[in-house]
Amino acid sequence: MKAPEIDAAIERIEGGDRQPLYLVIGEQVLATREATRIAEALAAAAGCDVAVHKGAAGAELGSILADLFTFSLFEPAKVALVVASAELADRDAAADLIDEAAAILGDDYGLGGVAGAGLSTAERRAAGPLLQTLRVFGIDPASGAAEEAIAALPESALAGGKSQRKGGRRGRPKKERVQLAKGLSALLEAARAEDLTGWSTSNLAELDRASGGGLPEGHALVFAERSVDRKHPLVSRLLGRKSAFEVGELGLDRSGKATGLDPVLAELERETGVQIDRAAAQELARRTLRKEGWGAGEADEASAARFAAEYRKIAAGMPEGGRRIDRATVEESVVDRGEQDVWDVFNAMDAQKPGAAVAALRRYFDSAADRKGERFRFLSLLAGRCQQLAAVHGLAMAHGLPEARNYNGFKARVLPKLMADWPGATKKPSPWPLFNLYKAAMARRSPEAVAAMGELPWKVLETEIRLRGGSGEEDAALEALVLAVAGGGPPGRRAG
Repeated sequence: MKAPEIDAAIERIEGGDRQPLYLVIGEQVLATREATRIAEALAAAAGCDVAVHKGAAGAELGSILADLFTFSLFEPAKVALVVASAELADRDAAADLIDEAAAILGDDYGLGGVAGAGLSTAERRAAGPLLQTLRVFGIDPASGAAEEAIAALPESALAGGKSQRKGGRRGRPKKERVQLAKGLSALLEAARAEDLTGWSTSNLAELDRASGGGLPEGHALVFAERSVDRKHPLVSRLLGRKSAFEVGELGLDRSGKATGLDPVLAELERETGVQIDRAAAQELARRTLRKEGWGAGEADEASAARFAAEYRKIAAGMPEGGRRIDRATVEESVVDRGEQDVWDVFNAMDAQKPGAAVAALRRYFDSAADRKGERFRFLSLLAGRCQQLAAVHGLAMAHGLPEARNYNGFKARVLPKLMADWPGATKKPSPWPLFNLYKAAMARRSPEAVAAMGELPWKVLETEIRLRGGSGEEDAALEALVLAVAGGGPPGRRAG
């Protein structure tokens, strides 16, 4: 797989138009491949080798940057390729520079010296990260009023970085941000008076310095990253300069089907020499990928990395002469820990398919990063749903409400009655979810089902007690509750 934009960038490099900093964003196998092409073109033009650094972050990346800023006695230039550092994944990284300055200024963020006496040594140190932060956001520290320059910084920079977000804090409150802005304005004004140009030694500051042409002639740095925040100030600048490129990522659509597979598969096939059937690729994606958030979107980084790792593992274990991965091989080789939507569990319960509901529940927990925390989250969701289902069922039985085969009939004949008599202690769902609850309630009209609905609140309480008691049978307790809602027998039974 080759990206036309990267082909054009390589042509520019070969023609003498070289940038000091490049970034390739996308699925790690794709980003690494394309970033390698850029780095090799830079190295060929400069007459040196490519130094590859995997997972370099923090102090290790700082050492790489420090080395890039110095000339070599033995090579004409240096080209470094940094793979999967996640250094550009946090748009609020610049806030750490402001925190560095704020910590030196002290609690009241004021200058400590006598007016007109100049900055102290500590205050000069504080001016460095402030001036660098302004440059990161494209603000000229020497232009306009100092207050206007500080006001041009995003609120997130003044709210604070990691040090201000510990223990559940969301950064500095507004009143403190106002006070900090005043202190930084005074610091900037004093720094201008003393003609300071100060630099910070943080990785972000050094990267910004590199992107601004601070590296020696022929020296360059190339990043290959899966985790990047597109709103990071440095990333935004590189995208604007056409020295950052996006090459695609794995994702999941609303139905749970994998997207973005073709370029990733092509690269893995090229890398391993082993092909994969289309059905096998979808099954591998189903067993490994998990969503970053709700709805359609990109797969989270860890699960995307697992997809590639499992592919490589299967390819490495292929027998002599076996050059194609089939679905059966994936099913035998890969543990199923892929995306499982909690609504699949609820839908199976509503349809009175206990076996399918429990199978979906087990897969849901198997895919959870924090199984214990996910148990309580699921119980909370299910308890609310049980409360709503019991309320709808009770109203339907008490008033002898009619069946509703479609949403329009439900909206005209049933919804007004449910809305009028809905119990105040139970949160009222919106019309469409209420229609689905109503269909589930109307399927539970036998004497046995009516009795089971009446017992639901007690079963929820019993399940919570079992979960909090640490009996070691927490999954079994939740499965029993799911079966009770779905109308099944004991957890071991595989009905439906």
